[in-house]
Amino acid sequence: MLQWLFWEQYSHEPYVAVARFQVKFLGKPVSELEARLIERGNAALARLETAAEAGEFLVGGRLSLADVSLVAYTRWAQDGGFDLRAYPAVRAWIGRVESALRIAD
Repeated sequence: MLQWLFWEQYSHEPYVAVARFQVKFLGKPVSELEARLIERGNAALARLETAAEAGEFLVGGRLSLADVSLVAYTRWAQDGGFDLRAYPAVRAWIGRVESALRIAD
């Protein structure tokens, strides 16, 4: 679980969350984001896709703090220009986590 928590802080949040902030709250067009943000954000989502394909949750087959920490920005990644349709296992994982936590939009 700690590996996922560290990964979230250094390989996911700096790209997915920063892109979302710049687009949603600063009004920057996706086309004007640093290419690095989109590239690394998509790499993070691809890594999460691989993990979501491997199991119902990220650690030990049950909901954990790893899922909770990662679902927060992942569920809103489209606000930063990321197309979650390209990540069907991530979308399914988001649904499982939201259901387990009873999160509603």
